[in-house]
Amino acid sequence: MSTDALTPAGRTSEAYAWLILSIGVGQSAGTALAGRFAEQPLASAALPAAGAAFTFAVLLAAHRQLRPAGQLLRGQYRRPLRGRRKTP
Repeated sequence: MSTDALTPAGRTSEAYAWLILSIGVGQSAGTALAGRFAEQPLASAALPAAGAAFTFAVLLAAHRQLRPAGQLLRGQYRRPLRGRRKTP
């Protein structure tokens, strides 16, 4: 899935900003931790496993929110616009 598919119309710039921010924060935190633990052999082996476990936990917690834009959750329905015009 791409960021475009998961983002509602009109919010693409914000979605990419959050994506870039999260990548930057992850890289800086990973670099800081890797530098700190580079001298310790046990910690250097456990660091990638801890990162993978954290990523899995975040994705597991957010799996209901990650769906293509416009796709409704089970049990949700769009209401018709009654007496209102659609805005482009």
